[in-house]
Amino acid sequence: MRSTENRTAVRITPKQRRRSMRYVYIWAVHTLIGAICIGGNVLTLVALKLGATEVFLGMLSFAMFGPWAFGIFTMSAIEKHGKRKILIFWLVVSTLFIIPLFFLPFLVNRWSANACLILILTTIFLRTAADALGHTGWFPLLQDIVPRRITGRFFANLRVAWQTSSFITLLLVAWFLGKEPDWWKFEVIFIVAFIAFTIRLLTVFGMAENPVPQAVSKKLSIFARFREVLRAEQLRQLVLYIISYMFALVIAEPFKIKFLKDIGYGDGFILAATSMVALGAIVSLRFWGKLADKFGNHSIFSISHIGIAVFTMLWLFVGKSAFSAVFVFGLFFFWSVFNSGNGIAQTRYIMHAVPANKQNQINIINVIAIITVGIAPLFGGLFLKLTNNISFQLSAKTINNYHFLFIISAVMFILPHLLRRKLKSKKDTPTMQVIAFVTRPLRNMFGPFMGSTRRNARR
Repeated sequence: MRSTENRTAVRITPKQRRRSMRYVYIWAVHTLIGAICIGGNVLTLVALKLGATEVFLGMLSFAMFGPWAFGIFTMSAIEKHGKRKILIFWLVVSTLFIIPLFFLPFLVNRWSANACLILILTTIFLRTAADALGHTGWFPLLQDIVPRRITGRFFANLRVAWQTSSFITLLLVAWFLGKEPDWWKFEVIFIVAFIAFTIRLLTVFGMAENPVPQAVSKKLSIFARFREVLRAEQLRQLVLYIISYMFALVIAEPFKIKFLKDIGYGDGFILAATSMVALGAIVSLRFWGKLADKFGNHSIFSISHIGIAVFTMLWLFVGKSAFSAVFVFGLFFFWSVFNSGNGIAQTRYIMHAVPANKQNQINIINVIAIITVGIAPLFGGLFLKLTNNISFQLSAKTINNYHFLFIISAVMFILPHLLRRKLKSKKDTPTMQVIAFVTRPLRNMFGPFMGSTRRNARR
């Protein structure tokens, strides 16, 4: 067995760390290019072109999301073989699973629509499962690469990179496909996805990782891994917070598009409006990252809860008018701004709270978050179904079940707001001090004017 000194000597060097971080950026950009090209928007268009029902669209959504829970089955493997080996193997598999989609434009004239839909569903499910099995090593690898002192800034810059990639790719795909795209256009999109994911795979070869510990601890069962996380006070409080936050965040989110369609907005408008989510992240992430590194996570949790709750509640005032059209863009934009801040704070907290020798705890936390994100919209959909005929008139405004769901979502942020207190570190700056710091430029700008106004009022 190697000594501790020998193991330390082969850990990542500063040069390897810098190189690895550059490759992480390349990874992020090409991951999002590929994800947009074979993601929900494009595949939904493909499915609708084949005559898919709403039930199938729900199954397709599950195929793109549910299999991420498979990541728990490779946690022991990364402890034994290292993170990069597992990541590379399963990324090869997931990239190869894109190839069946290449044949779809040829098969639509030879197979039945149902057979083509089954091909899509099966391919995406298997590809997502393979991606999940590999991604078990991704966040532990990032923990090896990213220095603790710049965690907030690094992940802010990383998210800016992938959100920029997402924003540009989404607009280009929308332009390329047009109103009624031919099948060959989808094939081009699938090929672009394959190329992007291949480049993503190659970047892993340029990343470094800390060596696999020579003395491997006793293998834990999946149940024991969950129990280990929940027994740790700091992580248990984090898990409870994430569950409450994610549930409040997404219980109404998937239904905003349906709500907009019901009041008369077209697909093009909705696609453009939802692109504001990426733009909001691009604009704000660096700011949140610097703020987190300077003042800690607690204040960002607080500010984000209030911001998201307010901009969720404001959906009550969306209608069909020129003003509302602009208003919807703003709602998506500012929702993203505050959610991006929370994402930075969560990531930073996880990276600091999870011990370097127990990196699989990150995967357990991510799985719990994913399960919550999958379950919450089911409750939202059930609520909308059960309250389908409920509405009442409030002055000139009709309040329907969608409005009630938006209210419920906003009110639910009270729980994570209370739970955030358990996540506060002694080094975290109080929220009001952070707000004072952030708003200082505005107070300096308008202070003389406000002072003059008060003096005039006294006269």
